[in-house]
Amino acid sequence: MNVACRVFLTLGLIVVSLCTGEHSTASECLREEVRAHVREQFGIYGPKSTDHEYFGFVYLHDGIIGSAVARSRPCQGTKCVVDSAEALSSLPRSAKVLGEWHTHPHEGSTALSRQDVRGAHNNRHISCYLAFYSTPRGEIFAWDPKHVSVPVAMASRARVGNYLRDDAAPRAISVARAVAMR
Repeated sequence: MNVACRVFLTLGLIVVSLCTGEHSTASECLREEVRAHVREQFGIYGPKSTDHEYFGFVYLHDGIIGSAVARSRPCQGTKCVVDSAEALSSLPRSAKVLGEWHTHPHEGSTALSRQDVRGAHNNRHISCYLAFYSTPRGEIFAWDPKHVSVPVAMASRARVGNYLRDDAAPRAISVARAVAMR
């Protein structure tokens, strides 16, 4: 994604987070519920990632955790880019953004890209912001969006599950609603 698009996206997320008027404490972050929702999303979109990437902003709106989802164009070899501004445009008004997730295509990389890391890093100012991705083999990882370096972000990863095995099933009860762009 080009620099102008990233700046626009970051400014949009700042506006969305300021409009909610919330300053969250750790107890308001719903980390376990977000992880359960993200595992559900990877269960839906991971298998569909044959030659596409999917990206979602996780949000809280009217007490429901959901995802605003966008899909990439068909990947060209290892090059696959999702326009996350599409996901941003489908966020409900007054939604509180809690994080992001994205898939890697089945023939894609197991590592985070510079764009992955910088995109999440640009949103680190959002209270409670969490970042997740899946590898081509279905492994689901969280990483710390405070890092701007790919090797440091990769070192911060924590395994969350695998969407190809039962361990990706939600461990916490969450109400999930996906707003799919396609």
